[in-house]
Amino acid sequence: MKSTNVLRFQKNQYSGFKKFILRDFLLSNPPWLLPEDQLTLCCKVSIVGAFFNTPGQNITPAITDPRHMLADGLGELWENSLLTVCCLFVAGQKFRAHKAILAAPSPVFRAMFEHEMKERLTNRVEIEDLDPEVFKEMMGFIYTGKVPNLHSHTMACDVLAAADRYGMEALMVICEDALSRNLSVEKASHTLILADFHCRKHLKTKALDFIARHASEVSETSEWKSMEESHPHLVAEAFHFLASAQFSWNPHSNT
Repeated sequence: MKSTNVLRFQKNQYSGFKKFILRDFLLSNPPWLLPEDQLTLCCKVSIVGAFFNTPGQNITPAITDPRHMLADGLGELWENSLLTVCCLFVAGQKFRAHKAILAAPSPVFRAMFEHEMKERLTNRVEIEDLDPEVFKEMMGFIYTGKVPNLHSHTMACDVLAAADRYGMEALMVICEDALSRNLSVEKASHTLILADFHCRKHLKTKALDFIARHASEVSETSEWKSMEESHPHLVAEAFHFLASAQFSWNPHSNT
């Protein structure tokens, strides 16, 4: 497996590949893969950040990535409300921001400030039905490209909804990835509903696959029983996916 994406590893956050190499495959090639009954894994990792160290060496400054310098500079503008030109009122809380920076990733904000709308004329944006903490997470992404709290299922769901509302595709993809990597028996049904509502095909497929693999446990949760009443079409899709998956998993099938 080779990946050129930059991944940020947070505390208590896991990443990997389920059933990447089967145990039977390893045991079938012992001379090549298990010499002297030992398995050796070699990984090449490039570290992006302000510092790095290696065993036996002192911490040494690494080459600074200009993109991080730009993100840090924009982040300082946001954190300290420097040179701001507009105000956003979110559920009663006031935030100061920059029109151009808001407009860059969001076609919704861009439309507000480009056309003869009250937001452009008053430099004031009213947002009533959005949690201020979710808003701050979204703004952090706009200014720095960072979304540090997506390990929380609730936060990831709420940020996904906010990103959809403001047309921020890149942020939706990041939320989609975080949710797909943190699926659980208790959260699978809710994640499926969310993915369907926001038309996230990748996340929906991941949720359906998880439900198919843990059908007996998921079907006993209160979330699944609630979904049977509120979203019967998704239950039908899950059963269809399960039937298709069982056929493809069957070693005696012709496919």
